[in-house]
Amino acid sequence: MQLTTILSEDINFRGNLKFDNVLRIHGSFQGTIQSTGELIISANGKVEADIKTETMQLEGKLTGNVVASKRISLRRSAQMHGDLRCQELEVETGAKFTGSCLMDNQ
Repeated sequence: MQLTTILSEDINFRGNLKFDNVLRIHGSFQGTIQSTGELIISANGKVEADIKTETMQLEGKLTGNVVASKRISLRRSAQMHGDLRCQELEVETGAKFTGSCLMDNQ
């Protein structure tokens, strides 16, 4: 069973985050994120960060660059401003993406 950590909607956080399992952000975050797990930014989440993770699912707003060793998913409510690097990219109809994407085997 994977442990999920949640930053709720009433949390505004600045700094550097490191985690290994699953992090779900419902609030606001500014800084850097490093992970060997999965990052989920919910529809109410607002993040300004450079991110290194295994997988990311974006439903909310993200400004910054993302390097994912596996997959990035942009859900229909996603607003992404920045560059992406990953092996797999999933973009749902309705997602907004401004930036570039490099897909490779890293």
